[in-house]
Amino acid sequence: MVENVQMSVIQYLPVEVLCCIFDKLTVAERRHLHLVCSHWYRILVRKHFLLKRQLKVSSDNVELLAYDSEEWAKFPCVSIRDDESSPKSARRKNFLSLLRKAIFGRLVLSHIEELTVENIQSDLLFELFGESCGQCRFPSLNYLIVSCCELNNLPRNRAWYFPNCLTRLAIVLGNGNELALVETVAGQLEELLLESTKLDLLLQCCNLPGFVKLRMLKLRSDTFFPERFSNAFEIGDNFVRTLSQLKNLAIGFRHNDFQLGYAPLLQHCHSLEALSILGTDLCVAACNAIGRLQGLRKLELLVRIEKSSNLISWNFQNLVSLHTYVWNLAPLGNDLPSLKVIRISNYTVREGRFSVRPVEQIYLQRYFSHFGTIVKLFLYDIYLEENLLLQFPKMQTREIILRCVRTSSLVLDIIYERAPAIFYLYFWDCCFLVSPRAKIPSFGELSRLLPHVHISHSSSKIIAVDYTQILS
Repeated sequence: MVENVQMSVIQYLPVEVLCCIFDKLTVAERRHLHLVCSHWYRILVRKHFLLKRQLKVSSDNVELLAYDSEEWAKFPCVSIRDDESSPKSARRKNFLSLLRKAIFGRLVLSHIEELTVENIQSDLLFELFGESCGQCRFPSLNYLIVSCCELNNLPRNRAWYFPNCLTRLAIVLGNGNELALVETVAGQLEELLLESTKLDLLLQCCNLPGFVKLRMLKLRSDTFFPERFSNAFEIGDNFVRTLSQLKNLAIGFRHNDFQLGYAPLLQHCHSLEALSILGTDLCVAACNAIGRLQGLRKLELLVRIEKSSNLISWNFQNLVSLHTYVWNLAPLGNDLPSLKVIRISNYTVREGRFSVRPVEQIYLQRYFSHFGTIVKLFLYDIYLEENLLLQFPKMQTREIILRCVRTSSLVLDIIYERAPAIFYLYFWDCCFLVSPRAKIPSFGELSRLLPHVHISHSSSKIIAVDYTQILS
């Protein structure tokens, strides 16, 4: 009994304390801790633990790192930023020599689980994963992030060798030679992130054969493509087979070059459980293709949706989490029995944050009608009118997060009166204008009325001004 109590206390220590404890353990010892509980698993595999233990190597600090290589063996994540000098220059040769002393020792390489190489030239990339090193150089590597320097193209006729444990790859594609890297490791990948400024190169990489284990695909571009997606036949047969087996698809295109490609892509995603689209506009055909994805459990749409009477209602039986853009009016139906989490953001890649326009009443029908059954509500950068807040129903939510929200202090009353099951409450960078109808004057008073609730009000303010004057 005592051991169970002690274990329970240890499990829920603050994340910072647990990170300090985990840091004392070796990589092999930490592997068993993943199975203790989901809380520990998230700490050990997510970025808030790994990034704090990332060794960043560049030409500026490689000389300092070269003389104490044993100390760097405890870092599971290593980031190498290549030197941009000419491969034959003395500066370049000195950088590689010091890098070999710092990182290339067996003790360091054997512990690396995540490797990032930025602007890497072909000679260094080939030294890391070329035919001379074999597959035993990185016995623990499971995640590789690569961005190649286009000034020094990769040779086509060289073989690449990657460890069998490598299942996640993120690569910035600059030219066709880099496709050989992806093709070499395609058969063992479970997660692939592709970023490119060239649409044809992106589609060509997706159409490579051999993605038999791939379950997560992320496509991204932050710039205009030279040409727009124009024909469904640009999605090859191999790409179609890959799409049919995907569980998670994420697309982030800053511009409308791929607008006509969403529907052809989505109609092949028969097994999709999670979909994320961060872009600009979504056409009716793509919206209806989403509506037919009945296996969806998680949906994130930060896009504008084309208004049309031909939109079908989205009645997802398995949907648990919804993250949507406040102005897109996603055609949600009334039959969403599994929905537990709603996040509404006022942000897309085209439109800046901190809207000054209030949320329209029509959203009450689309989103707020589900607030009575969800367990987590996250509102981000939204201007909420006081009258809309008064229409909140009785909520079963356990957690509410308001971030960059501008509204009335009346929201404190509403949460107190209409969310009896609330347990976590966060106000981050919010502005609450005092309402004459508000009964709860401060965060401290709300904490006194709800002593069992975890309340945080970081950088949020309650401003005692005339609310009607601010709106005008």
